[in-house]
Amino acid sequence: MAANAKAAAKPLFHEVVFHIVIGEKLSKAKAQKLRDQLIANGAEEATQSPPPEHPHIAFDLTETTHIIASDIHFPGFEEAQQAMIPVVNPDWVEASIRKRKTAHVRPFTPDPRMFFSGVFVSAAELPEGDKEAIFGGVTALGGQYSVSLTRFVTHIVCLNLDNHKCQQAIEKKLDVKFVLPHWFDDCLKLNRKIDEGPYLLPNPEIELVSADAPITLPVRDDLRFTHRQNITEQIPTVREGFDAFEGKKVKLGADLGINPRLRRVISEIIIDGKGEIVNTVKDADTFVCQFREGKDYRRASRRGLTVGNMLWLYWIFAHGVWTSPLKRLLHYPIVRGGLKGMENFVISVSNYGGDARMYLENLIEATGAKFTKSMKPENTHLITARAQSEKYQAAKDWNINIVNHLWLEESYAKWEIQSMTNQKYTHFPPRTNLMEVVGQTSIDQNALRQFYNTEEESDPEDDEEPVDEEHDITMEDSSPLQKAAATNEATTTEKEVDSTFKTPARKPGRPKTAPSITTPGAATPASRRTQSTSTPASTLSTSSRRAKESAASKLSESISDMNLYEKEKKRKGGVLGTGRKRSLDESFTSISPPPPSAPRKKKPKTKIAHHLLITGYTWSESRPEIASKRRLMDLGIHLLDDDMTTRPTILAAPKLVRTAKFVCAIAAAPLVVTTKWIEDCLDQNKLLDPSSYLLVDSAGEARLGVSLSSALANAKKNKGLLLKGYGIYVAPHVGAGFDTCKKIVEANGGVCVSFKTGKRVNAAADAERLVLVSSEKEGDKKLWKRFLDMGREDGKKAELVSMEWLLDLAMGQEVVWREENLLGRKKK
Repeated sequence: MAANAKAAAKPLFHEVVFHIVIGEKLSKAKAQKLRDQLIANGAEEATQSPPPEHPHIAFDLTETTHIIASDIHFPGFEEAQQAMIPVVNPDWVEASIRKRKTAHVRPFTPDPRMFFSGVFVSAAELPEGDKEAIFGGVTALGGQYSVSLTRFVTHIVCLNLDNHKCQQAIEKKLDVKFVLPHWFDDCLKLNRKIDEGPYLLPNPEIELVSADAPITLPVRDDLRFTHRQNITEQIPTVREGFDAFEGKKVKLGADLGINPRLRRVISEIIIDGKGEIVNTVKDADTFVCQFREGKDYRRASRRGLTVGNMLWLYWIFAHGVWTSPLKRLLHYPIVRGGLKGMENFVISVSNYGGDARMYLENLIEATGAKFTKSMKPENTHLITARAQSEKYQAAKDWNINIVNHLWLEESYAKWEIQSMTNQKYTHFPPRTNLMEVVGQTSIDQNALRQFYNTEEESDPEDDEEPVDEEHDITMEDSSPLQKAAATNEATTTEKEVDSTFKTPARKPGRPKTAPSITTPGAATPASRRTQSTSTPASTLSTSSRRAKESAASKLSESISDMNLYEKEKKRKGGVLGTGRKRSLDESFTSISPPPPSAPRKKKPKTKIAHHLLITGYTWSESRPEIASKRRLMDLGIHLLDDDMTTRPTILAAPKLVRTAKFVCAIAAAPLVVTTKWIEDCLDQNKLLDPSSYLLVDSAGEARLGVSLSSALANAKKNKGLLLKGYGIYVAPHVGAGFDTCKKIVEANGGVCVSFKTGKRVNAAADAERLVLVSSEKEGDKKLWKRFLDMGREDGKKAELVSMEWLLDLAMGQEVVWREENLLGRKKK
C-alpha cells in the first residue's frame, strides 16, 4: 500500500523530458502555454543545444523522451524516429492532463501518413468481418476504436440509424458523425482522409445523388504561394511583428537568377524578420537555391541545413510563419531537365480549378513532362479529380491513361514514375472532387539523397566522411588474439572490426541534368558574380519600421517590373517575337526540358524472379556497379537496398560473414549463394540456377560457431518472429550502435528501444520479456539497476546481455542464454 501511495504521489509527467517544435500550426504563444503545463506537472525541458554529432538538431536526442510538434517536417525527425522518440501533437498534453495519466502516443501523431489520427470509431450492426476490417484499418493509420459507445467516439459507422447505438447517441446529443462504411473504404484506397460529407447519414449524398451530377469545386485558399504564378501577383504583405526568421542564418544561392536589387530587398525582409544573411554555407542553417545541384547545395544538404527555394521564401513572407520547404513539393529546389521518362508524357488536367490547377500545371512542368490546356489524341495522360467530364470521356475513347493527381505528386515526391496499376491513382469516389486533397504530398527525403550523396568532389568542410565499406560486427571486448584472427580473415572488401560498426553510406546515382535554358531576365555569369559579392551582411539595415516600409516599396517596384514583363510576354509572338512563350518570370530559370526526340520503343519489363541482397562484394572495372545492376534487373534479379524493406529471397556473399546485412537477412531464410553466381549470370547474360552456387564455408562456420544449414532451417520455422514478444533495449555505449541493433531486432520480429536515459519507453510496453543489450563500460553499467527495477515494476523478466548474445541468436536463429553473454552476474 505504501508503495502504491508513493507511486501515486509522482507528478503526471515525471518521466517526460520534452522538446517543443514551433511551426506553421504551433505558435510561440501556444508553445509557451504547453511548456508551462508540462513543467507544472513534473516534466523537464530537453537541453536546447545541438549535439555534436547532429549540429542541425536543436535539442539533445540522448535525453529527450517526447517531441511535441504540429507536423513532422523539422530537423531531427528522422533521427528521433531512429531513436524511438515519440513525436506527438499538442493535443497529447491536453488529453493526458484531462485523464490524469499519460495518454498513448499513437492517436496523437502529427504524421500525415497516420491520417485517421483523431478519429475514434465505433460500429453499429455491421457484419463482423466488415467491422474488423474497418477497426484494423483505422488503428493502423493512427485512429482508435471502441466496441461500446463512449463520449470519446467521433464516428459511428453504420448502414442506417435504426439501431440502439445510433439512437442512444442521438438521445444523449453526442458530438458524433454517422457515416457509411464506404467512407473508410474510399479513404483507405486513396491513402488520404477525404471529407465525410457525402457519406453522412441520414441522407448520404453517394446514395441519393447521381455520380455524374455536378460538384462545387472545393475552396482551397491554402494553396496560395505553392506555385510560381503567385510570384507575379501582388507582393506578400509582411505582417507587423514579423519574426519568422528569428535565429535563422540564411545563405542565398548564386543560381536564383534574381537581380541585385531584388536580392537586397529579400535580404532586408529576412533581417527585419529577425534573421541573418550569411555569405557561406558553413555559417548558415538555411540555404535558398533554385536547383538540386552545385557544391553549395550538396554541402548544405549533407550538413542537414534547411534547403528551400524562392517560392518557399515568398510563402513565409505571405503567411508570417516558418514552415519546412519539404512540406510542399514546389517549395524545394527543382531538378534541371526533369524526371527521366517524363519527357515522353503529354499531360492535360480536368476538374481542378484556381490555385490547385496552376499548382498541377507547374508540377507537370517540374517533372519535365509537357502540359496542354486542351486534350488531343497525342496526349498520353489525363489527370482528373473526378470520373466525369468531356475530357474524361474523350480520354476513355482515345485510350489515354487516366489518373488522379496523386500519381503526379508521388512520382515527383519519390522522384520515380509510379505504376498506374496502383488503385490509389485510379480511384475516384463518386461524390468527391479530389481537388480537396491536392497539395498534401510532401517531398520524400530518401529520394533526395541521390542528389547530394555524390562523390564528385571532396568537401574539406564536412565533419564526417562517408563510410563505403561494410564491416563485420564482432564481439566488443575481443582479446588481442581474437582481433588479430579477425584481421587475418578480412578480405579487401570486408573488414573485421570491433563493435564500432557503422552503417555503410549508400551510393546513389548522379542527378540527371540537361542543358541550361534561361529566361530573358536570368543573370549572366558575370552579373551573378556581382550579385554574390555586392550585398555583404554588414551593409544590410537592422530591423525597423522604416526598413520594412522601404523593403516593401522596393519589392513592389521589382514585382511591378516583373508584371510588365509578364504582360509583354503574353503579346502575340512572345517577348522576342519568336512565336514562343515562356512560362516563368525573371526570378526563375526555365525547367522545361529540351524538345523530346522521337519516342523510343520501350522494352517489356522482365518479371522479377529473385530479390537479391549482396554483402561483402566489390564491383570491378570489368563489372561496374550501376551497369551490372541494370543488367541483373533485365535478367529478373532485383537488387535490394540497405534498408531491406523487401525480404531477400537470395543472399550472396563471398564467404560467411557477420555484417549487418548478412545477420539481418538470415531471418528471411533466403537461399545463400556465393557471389560467383552473380558473376556467371553477368558473363553468360542469362539467369542461372542459384541452387548450383550454394555457399559452403566450413572455415567460416568454425570461426563463427554457427551451422549455416541449421540456421536457415531454424529461420524457416521462425518466419521472422524469433524475437516476437521481446522488448530489446540498447544502452548508449554498445559498440555496434543502436541503428544496427534495431535492424537485427526488427528483422527477427522484436521491438528495439534506445535506453540512454534510463526512462521507460511506451514503444516496448507490450513486450513480454525485456532484454538490455549493453557494454561493460561505466556509462552503461549505471543503467543496469534502473532497467532491472523497471522489469520488476512491470512484473516482467529482465536480462542484461552483451552484443554477442544478439549476434549469436540472429546468426543461429535460436535464442541461447550462454553464461559468457550474460552481464551483471558473478562469474563462476
